[in-house]
Amino acid sequence: MKQKAVVLASASGLSLMAATAQAQVVQQLNTVVVQDTEADKFQTLESSIDISREEIEERQPADLKQLFQANPAVTTAGGSPASQKFYVHGIDQSKLNVTVDGARQKNNLWHHNGDLGINPLFLKAVEINDGVAPSDDGPGALGGTANFETADARDLLRNGQQMGALVSLGYDTNSMTLTGTGAGYGTVEGFEYLGALTRAEGQDYDDGDGSTELGTATDLWNGLAKLAYQSQEGHRFEVSGEYYRDNGYRRLRANMGFVSDDFNDNLYQRTTLTFKYTLEGAEGNFDPEVLLYYNRNQLDRPSQPHYTRASGDFNSDLQSFGGHVQNRFHFDMGTVTAGVDFYRDHVDIERFWFATDADETIFNVGGYMQARLTPLERLDVSTGLRADFQSYRAVDDQTFNNFGLSPNINVGYEVFEGLTANAGYAYVFGGIEQSEAALYHARDYVYSDDLDPTTAHNAKIGLTYQNHGLTLGADLFYIHMFNTIDFDYGISSRVNGDELISKGVDLSARYDWDMAYVSVAYTHTDVEYGDRSALYGDINSAVPVGDMLSLGAGYTFQNWDLTLGANAEIAFDYSDQDLEDNGFENPLPGYEVVNIFAEWAPKFGMTDFTLRGEVNNLFDETYYSRSSYPMTSRVTPVNSPGRSFYLTATAKF
Repeated sequence: MKQKAVVLASASGLSLMAATAQAQVVQQLNTVVVQDTEADKFQTLESSIDISREEIEERQPADLKQLFQANPAVTTAGGSPASQKFYVHGIDQSKLNVTVDGARQKNNLWHHNGDLGINPLFLKAVEINDGVAPSDDGPGALGGTANFETADARDLLRNGQQMGALVSLGYDTNSMTLTGTGAGYGTVEGFEYLGALTRAEGQDYDDGDGSTELGTATDLWNGLAKLAYQSQEGHRFEVSGEYYRDNGYRRLRANMGFVSDDFNDNLYQRTTLTFKYTLEGAEGNFDPEVLLYYNRNQLDRPSQPHYTRASGDFNSDLQSFGGHVQNRFHFDMGTVTAGVDFYRDHVDIERFWFATDADETIFNVGGYMQARLTPLERLDVSTGLRADFQSYRAVDDQTFNNFGLSPNINVGYEVFEGLTANAGYAYVFGGIEQSEAALYHARDYVYSDDLDPTTAHNAKIGLTYQNHGLTLGADLFYIHMFNTIDFDYGISSRVNGDELISKGVDLSARYDWDMAYVSVAYTHTDVEYGDRSALYGDINSAVPVGDMLSLGAGYTFQNWDLTLGANAEIAFDYSDQDLEDNGFENPLPGYEVVNIFAEWAPKFGMTDFTLRGEVNNLFDETYYSRSSYPMTSRVTPVNSPGRSFYLTATAKF
């Protein structure tokens, strides 16, 4: 508990500094701005977590774990980006509708690897809904949605600027990783363009005890290209392309420590192409949006000659094509959005230990309507309905056709100025959940002929309070899934599994001064699978979480162009007899991790220069992050990095 006291003292010290330095001439730091627009109002009502471009630029996260570090409702497993996957209230991301620029990311390639390769530096915003998702967020949102939006030229240009460029170089002392990013962007006669490229390369990192975590070295390429044209009437056409590539010599099971001495070459690639048409500033009954996308996720693990059985060597490839056509109708009380969407996912797996390969195809078409209304003063209502038809052609050539409806409602009522009560409910038709492709590398599976689609009842209720710089929040959540999809390994069959329940509470508080902020967020999550807690062997399902706490604080000295900040992630011990009964470490050990940074941001003529120094895991804690695979008699966990110093220099022209 001694370290925990230091953690709390770190955040409290920055808070005291902010409160006692009123005489300083300072600039605004990450102030929460409440905009009285319909879109922002309903986005707040419908989503539980919103990470803005300003917050991303302030924290400069290098991976998924750092991206969600201030949000304890989201836990991230794994040490290296190759094995990182995220969980919302303990629910695996495979049960969420995850998108990048609207393109679905249901890759499910290999449960020992991460399911989403993404570079936070290129993100404009992240929006997460934890269960009661609107109908126009897409199909299959059993545990909610997670929408990632990449930045475009308008997000990077300064006011009045028509052309710009960015160059950044960073170095991490723990893993000796060097990261370089270059970008060029601009506007000319209605056209907008952006091109950006990041390259990162390093070595395996050391944990807090100084032990090297083998197979964690960074070898990353990430490129983003965008082109848009907007007419004077507001007709906007956008095309974008993103490529993410992670290559490395990884443990056979990248999310586990020592299981065997086997390693694989591990090449993960994501390619995302999108086309989007919108009418900017539209009013009345014509406010259209057309989206088409192509998405490809690949995981290549070539065969190793010394293996005596199928041990994770395969090439897995998921290609998805989809989109939507919708229109938003505006009238005095609010808006109604109506549209249709579709996707076609095709999975191929090259199996080196079989004479034949395996593949599956899933097709879904849906129609939806979502009304966002203010029928009475102080009352906001977002309600909608989806109707989905899914056809699933399984690996054993059975075809499952299913139809379902998904209603939802979110209600917010301003009790008095600043205090809003909210509640929501959704019934979700999830269809047959997409299988994990790589499971077919080890054996031939069949599907139970009476397999039922997965559905969910999701509910939430809460309060928010805003008064000047103070923001408080409290929410109760409940997610209950039926007919989850599982595997009976004894008969090599895909079957309906047990009911899955996640329930708990989220609490948050934040205060913003003109020159500083302090924040705290807490989550308690209980996750049950059948008659026991959710466990790590429940593949692509859920994991235990317990109690998580995040702290943050920052202060800017404008006279010196200097910002100081700190954040802390605290996981409390989690004890459950179900862990011990099933061979896992009990209790799961808690940890306290503190990170600090200093950022100097002077301006030289037309050039914005930023020099940033970070100390991550300041006290060199030895730990594995909550939701990572824990200790068993055969498995050691993958510990997170120990203390590291990270220095970045960025010039924006």
